[in-house]
Amino acid sequence: MLTTSRESPHTGVPAATAEDPAVQPTTRMVWRPAALPPLTPDTSRPAGMRVLLLAGEDESAERVERALTAHGARVRRRTPATAPDDGPVDAIVDLTLDGGTPAHGTADLTGVWREPLLRTVTALREQYENWAAETSAQRLFYLAVTQLGGGMGQHPDDDLAQPLGGIWAGLAKTLHREFPNCNARVVDTALSAAKDLPDVVVSELGRTGEIEVGHRDGRRLTLSPVAAPVGPPTVSLGPEDCVLVSGGGRGIGWELARTLAERHGARVVVTGREPFPSADEPWFGADADGLRAYERELWSGSRGGRPLPEIRRDIARVRRLWELAGNITGARARGLRIEYVPCDFTDLEQVRALLAREGDALTGVVHNAGVDTAARLPKKTDDDILRTVATKIDSFVHLFGELADSRLKFFCNVGSLTGRLGGMVGQLEYAAANEALARLGRWADRRADYPVMTLAWPTWDRIGLIANFSATRRYMAPLGVADGLAKWQAELLAGSAGEVTFVGPLGDAVDPGQATGYPVVPDLPGYAEVYPKIHHLGEVTSYEPHARLVSRVRFDRETTPVLTDFLVDGAEAVPVSLLLENALRGAEWVVPGDFPELSLDCLEDVVVPLDLLPLDGPVTVWERELRGVHDGRSWTVEARFRRPGGAGPEARARLVYAPGDTRSPAPPRSGLTRMTTWRSGPELLSWRCSVLPRARWTRTEEGRWIGEVRPCAPNDLWATAAVPRTALAMSVLENVVRLCARQGAGISVAVDPLTVGRITVHAEENGNSVIEGDPALGTWKVTSAASGARVMTMTGFEGPFAGD
Repeated sequence: MLTTSRESPHTGVPAATAEDPAVQPTTRMVWRPAALPPLTPDTSRPAGMRVLLLAGEDESAERVERALTAHGARVRRRTPATAPDDGPVDAIVDLTLDGGTPAHGTADLTGVWREPLLRTVTALREQYENWAAETSAQRLFYLAVTQLGGGMGQHPDDDLAQPLGGIWAGLAKTLHREFPNCNARVVDTALSAAKDLPDVVVSELGRTGEIEVGHRDGRRLTLSPVAAPVGPPTVSLGPEDCVLVSGGGRGIGWELARTLAERHGARVVVTGREPFPSADEPWFGADADGLRAYERELWSGSRGGRPLPEIRRDIARVRRLWELAGNITGARARGLRIEYVPCDFTDLEQVRALLAREGDALTGVVHNAGVDTAARLPKKTDDDILRTVATKIDSFVHLFGELADSRLKFFCNVGSLTGRLGGMVGQLEYAAANEALARLGRWADRRADYPVMTLAWPTWDRIGLIANFSATRRYMAPLGVADGLAKWQAELLAGSAGEVTFVGPLGDAVDPGQATGYPVVPDLPGYAEVYPKIHHLGEVTSYEPHARLVSRVRFDRETTPVLTDFLVDGAEAVPVSLLLENALRGAEWVVPGDFPELSLDCLEDVVVPLDLLPLDGPVTVWERELRGVHDGRSWTVEARFRRPGGAGPEARARLVYAPGDTRSPAPPRSGLTRMTTWRSGPELLSWRCSVLPRARWTRTEEGRWIGEVRPCAPNDLWATAAVPRTALAMSVLENVVRLCARQGAGISVAVDPLTVGRITVHAEENGNSVIEGDPALGTWKVTSAASGARVMTMTGFEGPFAGD
């Protein structure tokens, strides 16, 4: 059982803790090519676009430049011979490794990535201020070209000609963290299809949607996740085995090393860049309190004039070595066969010396070494970026190059979901390194007589490289240490090959660009929670994180049967409940997930002009604008709906998010705008009730109404392959609107917009709901018919015929 202390009972060294409540199970997933629809021909997209072409001097670059220019783009080409130019551009087309020499062996991989990567980084720095400030979601584009065969390296017939293209794939998938409105796309082709590259670039540039697109055999492909169980054990591990774990002196590498030694009796060699600390160090052998006392002594040096950055570096170094020393001395005390050897795997001679030391005794390799400099691009140096990538990539190339002909039982790369799904803020090159590692792993598996696997992990529970654990929880639930170790051992013993990802429930840090860039399938953990807001996202036209989101939302009669259920003046129309559900799901994109944890408190000041609701035809398009504002302890989102162009009526609502329990209902605010027209007759609003169930109403002697209604199944609301669950009790809302509308039937009335003071959502509906209310007072209470629990409370809901 895991100890509940942050310190080992033997050494005071940080150890695995009792799992955080946020820890969730992960799903083992592999990524397979999936067909995309053919592109609608539109070669006008590049017209007028200012394009920076990053390329070498080869013929393919010239042909791409000519093709873009022929379609109206204003191209500026950057080669190693041209000087940087910080003039603004709308798009960067990055030919990455310039379609160079296929990687037949590790000699073809050594060092070739550095100059092209720095060329890319330089271009991004030049555009940083302009691109980071851009609010239009449809102006900026980054398109990188890779050469893995057209199936992103996942198609069985891909030639994997140049796996280092993964560097730019991982970088592209993380650009949205630096530039929220940059539409990134990685286009994978085969080197043999170089003649088609200009047409491919022209056709893909300027489009939004999928981040990874492959062109293979005349088809467009992307990658889609598939849940897949680990295979049965085929590998044995025992005392006769020796496993090398690079960077295994601390963190998750150490946890695996200790587990292999304890449970399998294997001899394990762990490494790090620094020599093992001497017992003469003043902190050697200290417990956690002793370490903290020593750190206080170091901090006191600031009073003597030592620079604070220097003190921080010293403290970070001491903590690393203290943890390493405690791990190794503790293992020795317990009789575990774990050795520490200093080795920098980016230095080929050091790698050769280490492997010569172990010789044929080595039966398994875990490439775990990694570094991460968590900062935005302007705060990173070229050396920071190169070091992060080299630690993953050059280290792998050196290890595999020396061991390609060995008789290993397995070679395991320790990857990260930052490569597969994009990284967090500040992880641009870390994601690049991990995605390249996964593609190199597939390339190596084709060439070795032993399985080469890359395990792409989420964040482990408070262990590893992550400096800000609480922030990482916004991106994905962490992996429990015990669960992770069990999964890791299962993969090693199964002799898995290729890329394997472990995906936990997606967090609320998924942004609009990321949401539309990957297939969202039911196998994904957290699908039921994240898919509804993706379904209602619409086509984003402008985006400012947590401040403003403008989208074109489509109401398609063919895929939304509920649009045939409600009529305004005899014309099919968008139901009020669907409008509010769309507003609520849209607001979820604006509310920050770390402020602190917020939940919907209420919708208030709802104003819906009835003449906005009728459908315009088979497809009705509205512009939805959402503005987020920090309001004390709450976060408020103002939602507005209007027809494109802004002319005509406008619906609006305010959504309030707050920490903790929802507040009690309060009277509606005054000052709601009234837009009055004249109208007579009972059929202004009508319902067919073929989709939204009809409530059974009774009226009490006091004039109150009591009704019961069953929920509307999402499969009845939407006729799509994937259907979102609803946050609002839509059948309840529609029946209250319907009852209020009946009150003025048959007389001349002033038709105002439908107004609601406040809707407080206490819980999602679960089974039939009981509605109790008084139309004259505009107060309605909704409870569960089965349990009596509160579902929803509405105040200020008097309907469009109020007061007559």
